[in-house]
Amino acid sequence: MNKKLSQDVWFRLSFWGGLFLGGLLSLLLTLNNDFEFCAQLTCYSYFLELFALPIHVVASGMALAAFRATIFRSDQTNTQIEAAIVQNRFKNYIDHKKEFMNLLDAFESSYDVQIKSRLYLYKNIFPENSPTRMKFDSKNLNNDKSWIDNLLKQFNESIKEFKGLNMRISVNYNSPSDNEIARWLSSYLILIHQLDINFPRSQMVSESFKGLFSSYDHINMIPPNIGESLLVISAYFKDLASFCLPSRIEGLKIDGIVTTGGRFDERLKVFIDDQNLDKDKKHPLTS
Repeated sequence: MNKKLSQDVWFRLSFWGGLFLGGLLSLLLTLNNDFEFCAQLTCYSYFLELFALPIHVVASGMALAAFRATIFRSDQTNTQIEAAIVQNRFKNYIDHKKEFMNLLDAFESSYDVQIKSRLYLYKNIFPENSPTRMKFDSKNLNNDKSWIDNLLKQFNESIKEFKGLNMRISVNYNSPSDNEIARWLSSYLILIHQLDINFPRSQMVSESFKGLFSSYDHINMIPPNIGESLLVISAYFKDLASFCLPSRIEGLKIDGIVTTGGRFDERLKVFIDDQNLDKDKKHPLTS
């Protein structure tokens, strides 16, 4: 509110209206009475009695003007406070996003990965944040769950299933079947895509197996080392949680990860190696 008090309609009506009406009444009283100079106390009392109404009108106008001035100043103060809150909220939003990007920069440098769709990631983690609204905790107030909680649940389930598959491979290299591994791998690659982690030297799923995976090629990128990718994602969740869920970081649980010993990655080669297959022929699992 940039308007001055002297420009306020109600203040001007109260102040000048009281003066005008009081002056008009005084003029009428003066014109309708014969006055002569008198210095006696009774004359002074008579003057106050005669002009009591104009005096009260002027005083009332001044009182109303003072009351309006108080309200005007209060409104100005509230407006200034609201403007400061909006400005601080916008600054917090910009600074918060900047800190989030710095966190991702540090993670990329530490683990040699790329996180490309950063604004998409920020919006998923903090869906309620905007230049006019800020929350530093990603949790949903309705059920205390966030986007990270849901993906972390999927990740823990993926680790559990991975452990079972890896144990079976360590006992019998040809067990489990390619179909079982493909189902797990497809789900895991979708999770990687949702987290927006891009591993260098990833290889696309063979055309022969496309029927078992997502229809989008940019999702079907297999990391060069599954065991290491699980460790990277585990660290990723911890970093994100420390930033996005500061009130519950101690309560988050990530299941332990076992190393693959290379045998699991050997089994995955079938999904990226077409050299022994006819290029125009679908793999038996997808036919």
